[in-house]
Amino acid sequence: MFGNVTYASRSVYAHRDEMLYEHAKKVAGNSGTVLWADDIVRDNLAVDEETVLENDSRRVVIIKEGAGTVQALLGVMRLVEHLSCLSSFHNDEEVHIVVDAGTGTTAVGLALGAVCLGLHWRVTAVMLADTLERYQEQEKSLISDFKGLCHEDCHHLVGTDGLVHWVDRSSPRRFGKVLGGEIASCRQVARQTGILLDPVYTLAAWEQAVDLCRGDGREAKVAMIHTGGTLGLFGLAQRYPQHFAATANGQA
Repeated sequence: MFGNVTYASRSVYAHRDEMLYEHAKKVAGNSGTVLWADDIVRDNLAVDEETVLENDSRRVVIIKEGAGTVQALLGVMRLVEHLSCLSSFHNDEEVHIVVDAGTGTTAVGLALGAVCLGLHWRVTAVMLADTLERYQEQEKSLISDFKGLCHEDCHHLVGTDGLVHWVDRSSPRRFGKVLGGEIASCRQVARQTGILLDPVYTLAAWEQAVDLCRGDGREAKVAMIHTGGTLGLFGLAQRYPQHFAATANGQA
């Protein structure tokens, strides 16, 4: 998955759509075609094949950062369906789902999936990159786009605003900042459980899930959704090499 990684400077990253489009044009080449995933869905996949395939051209599709679009909800909802079929869960069981929130799309998809399948699941998302107001706006926008995508099949989604319980991180900070001891906490969890966390994303969800298990979550099953973050560890190893160097006995 990480075979071809391109690093971007902060100044370039500040203009994400432009950054993605310029890179896509380079990949497509002079004869290629660049499409946004949003446009394909909005046009019901009505793409001019003759134009796209002319001169054996390459088609490049751009997925927005964080997959923060309505199409991504469908994949997360399939994940909910898969989880609900596992022996660990029962249809009428109360489950508390915890996830970290970058764009918030995963959290919204989990909540929508639970509603569509009639599950008694509550989704708590730990806000990492924006304010409560912005996350609530994103939730409303995604749900609205989803209703537009599935049309008449969404009658059971009337009045479904506010599906996600948005919470602050236990130690709020600007996005991307790592506090003292957090890399050590990730290392400890990895040694004890074999689960690889990162201090920017998944550690926040892990801490929230542990707090729920110790408190109100005792009467309901608590499940943390691991969203990844592994690639970010490479950047952290460059920023904090002292925390990733092997010791004399070979431990990291």
